[in-house]
Amino acid sequence: MWKGDRKAIESVQALEPRGNKPRRGCDRKESSGDHLYSLIMDSAEAPSAPLLDEGAEEGILQRHDVSDAVYPLPEPLVRRLRGGVLLEAPTETAQTKQPVVKRESTDQALEQLVGNSIEAVDAMYFAAPPKLRKHPAFQHRLCFRVRADTDSKTLSITDLGAGMTRSDLINSLGIGRAGLMSKSGPNRKNGKDKPEDGEDPLDTTDEEEFDDDEDDETEEGDEEMEGDDDNEEETEDEENNTANEETEDPILEEEIYDCRTSEVGGFYAALVSLGTGIKVSTKSKFDDLYEFSVGLLADGDDPKTAFDSFRIRRPKEEGSKLTVEDGYDQFQDVRGDSGTCITIRLNEAAVAEGLLDEAKLKEIFLVLLETTQYTVAFSKDGQAEEIIQASAKEQEALAELEMPKKDVDALEAVADIELGSEKQEDDTSRSYNSVKERAKYIPLRLSLSQRKMLRLVEATMTCCDYTTSVDRPFKTAVRRTHEQLRGITSVLRGLVTACDYKAGQKLLSDEDYSEYDHFFRQMFEIARRHKIMNPEKMRTEYGKLIYLLQDAVSPSISPHLGFSVKGPIESVYKFLEEKDGLDLLSDKLIETATEEILALRKTRAVIDREIKQKERAVAVLKKKYATRKLTPDEIHNCLYSICDNNSFLNSNRVPIDKIIDYLTTHFSADRIEERYSLSIVSGEDGARLSHSHERQYYFALQSLTLWRDIIDDMFRLWAMAEEDLLSESVTYSLQDTGQGMQRVQQCPRTYKAMQKILTRVQSKVNHWVGSSVIHMGDHNVPNALSFIDKYTQVPRILNPIVSCLENLEKICEKDEGIRQMVDDGFGGLEKVRKDILYDFFKSAFDGSGADNFYDAGSCIDGRMTSAWNWCSQLQEKPFYPIFKLTGFVGFDGEFK
Repeated sequence: MWKGDRKAIESVQALEPRGNKPRRGCDRKESSGDHLYSLIMDSAEAPSAPLLDEGAEEGILQRHDVSDAVYPLPEPLVRRLRGGVLLEAPTETAQTKQPVVKRESTDQALEQLVGNSIEAVDAMYFAAPPKLRKHPAFQHRLCFRVRADTDSKTLSITDLGAGMTRSDLINSLGIGRAGLMSKSGPNRKNGKDKPEDGEDPLDTTDEEEFDDDEDDETEEGDEEMEGDDDNEEETEDEENNTANEETEDPILEEEIYDCRTSEVGGFYAALVSLGTGIKVSTKSKFDDLYEFSVGLLADGDDPKTAFDSFRIRRPKEEGSKLTVEDGYDQFQDVRGDSGTCITIRLNEAAVAEGLLDEAKLKEIFLVLLETTQYTVAFSKDGQAEEIIQASAKEQEALAELEMPKKDVDALEAVADIELGSEKQEDDTSRSYNSVKERAKYIPLRLSLSQRKMLRLVEATMTCCDYTTSVDRPFKTAVRRTHEQLRGITSVLRGLVTACDYKAGQKLLSDEDYSEYDHFFRQMFEIARRHKIMNPEKMRTEYGKLIYLLQDAVSPSISPHLGFSVKGPIESVYKFLEEKDGLDLLSDKLIETATEEILALRKTRAVIDREIKQKERAVAVLKKKYATRKLTPDEIHNCLYSICDNNSFLNSNRVPIDKIIDYLTTHFSADRIEERYSLSIVSGEDGARLSHSHERQYYFALQSLTLWRDIIDDMFRLWAMAEEDLLSESVTYSLQDTGQGMQRVQQCPRTYKAMQKILTRVQSKVNHWVGSSVIHMGDHNVPNALSFIDKYTQVPRILNPIVSCLENLEKICEKDEGIRQMVDDGFGGLEKVRKDILYDFFKSAFDGSGADNFYDAGSCIDGRMTSAWNWCSQLQEKPFYPIFKLTGFVGFDGEFK
């Protein structure tokens, strides 16, 4: 094994958390997949946590509390902490003198700790709502709490600032500034260990390491020169030893440990100056309470290993509240949404300076806080009980601000909301489907832990080249099946190994994938749910993922895996049905509680009123439908999942509605303006259809209306498309469709859903122009994924056009030179705007999508193809400079 590889493996093993203990109270027997998924959900930021007990029998997975983990500290920091805290040199030789430790003074060390706390409180204060800042119950958060314990010789400093997440602890405190330094150890007074100019201080590669091939080539020459080299080396060694004895420099023997702030950062500088160990208990509003500890915190700790690593643990279950009732009843405890408590075990020098005397500490803290608006309280001041109960009073005040007059005003708010809802009942931008019907296909918002797992799946599919490997010609079907199975199992093993190295190795040897069936289904369901909620994301990764799952459920692969990777999507309707909360979806306030507040030329007062109406509706629904099975937070998540759907519909339907408005405003079916006739003739300017002005007008109008209705039903269509793609009964065939090798598969569910949409649109328009053929499962649209991906591109086509037309007027108002250019070169603002619309409505719907009427032209799929064809020719249009002038960069975004 190469030396570099050995180092890499050792470093990975060193990063595995140690000291995990089995979680209590888990009597339910679960599979390894259930355990692996729940373990990852508990602590997704520690994916290397071992799942196997070292003492457990092979093949039996034991549950661990992965939130209690130990990670190694960087070696340079370990050396300085050992030397600084323990006053010991790294080597024991007769010539070595007593090491020299450079520390901060006591006042400077306290200033570092208090300075960090001040920054945290500043961040919390300015992030708080203005109404809450002025409330008397909020003022306790601006007070620091200090407690000196003479029995344990510890000093605790507590602030209720912004706090830190688990990631912040690892990245900020778990590394330290010394982790970026060279591994050469403590400083030498004469600077011999400092790198020369141009030399990389982190490069520890031995100059004697060469490639094996080079060693083989020079082996014979080395043997011939060996005798001479040995003689020369012995002579040089003797000369160097003589010179060293004659010019002995005592400065070389003096070890210097520079543990000041500029070298190791304020946190570790304070530790070296004041104590032997430190513990940080911190809570961010975005994460749970975590405890970070390093050093000698108890008399029984081993000084030789105390500074090798740091420990990070979550003392309570995920989502636990920090209240007095939950056990956080000490003066120095963190309570409420956020805060940090730093507890340092003082060394003898700090004790001798009086840091256990709260009277002396008060003088120091008053000086440190004199330039701020914050105060300080001490545990022996007689106000401990008031400080402990202050957080509960703050929560009550916050509840009063959200619901000022409780039930009576809640009913009045309902009346106000209903008035607001009735005012918007005729809004044409609303969906055709009810909220209850749409909720069946609206995915539930991902939680924080699920988002962490999403990143793992995304990274896996980014590195995967599955479709490139399997979607190509093979000599036999057996060879392709073998390649499919190899690619699928590689991805499955990779997901397990990324979460637990030992479990991954066991899976590699046993190849029992069914043991982790629940884990795999959950991971893939999270990625699929995220894609449905965000169709513009994961474009490349999702394609590879869905094709991999398509193969995994096929009759030729599924028996080898021993389980099905397909699981149902967690929708809002399904979740509420399980919690007996479906009545929420039928409430008359649901529309107001889930609507997206859009500007749309509204005044600031109107927008503020709509925001308040929405907030009141959400509060009323949470209070009305909360039960033991359905918590207010879960109701909140469901409401905002529906709001996400409304946001998607607005952002994707608004450009279509605006283009339809441009068509009906600037053109008329029964009136033809001079030089603006929309009529087209097949064969002229690339057109493949022949339409009169009136026929082309209705053709464009009904095409846009169809696109709008498809976008309106996009989530349902996506659910149907996945059902077709992952069908175990309807398989695909790999064919060369003229656009490369494609998976051609029939799509009965998606086709049926599209027929319903088409029928609805045909009933709304006066008459239907062109073909009503829906291509799906043929060489034009090979499968449901190709179909659904086409219509997610509609906003990408129309948004740049709408943006150009809207921004052109703005820049002309701001810049007189641009207005003059538009007037001289394009005939004025209104003319260039109508020229752009005229060219789009005429050329983007001319059937220039294929060679015949049936395959494209006026068919459902051909209308989209014609629009893309117009987009590809935009740079040849005379008004292309206008697009560039208004910020146009392209019709398609980054392909991800």
